[in-house]
Amino acid sequence: MLTSIMKWTSLSLLMGSFFLWAPANNYAILLQFVICGSATLVALEAGSSGKHVWTAAFAGLAVLFNPLIAVAFSHSVFPWINALCFSMFLASPIFLKAVPRLSIQSITYAGPRSQSL
Repeated sequence: MLTSIMKWTSLSLLMGSFFLWAPANNYAILLQFVICGSATLVALEAGSSGKHVWTAAFAGLAVLFNPLIAVAFSHSVFPWINALCFSMFLASPIFLKAVPRLSIQSITYAGPRSQSL
């Protein structure tokens, strides 16, 4: 649930930054935190479902948008990186379905017992 909330939050921020981007704005650090966190969560989800190409792609995205070690984007390159990130987050709900967790059966209730003949 948290991962899908973060995916859609990232999509909305990326869409907003695509139209309103200016390198001197203060929301760039917020964008980096949200994209880095979302990419990390999606990479963990992809790793647990065994999709290693997606894991590597989103891990690279998390490193690229890491707010602690900032990578400066030029104004002409940012729309291309933004489009790539947007398409990755847009494709992630389609190709990365969360694996449902199996419920643990109770040992106190064994269910209906069979009748012996």
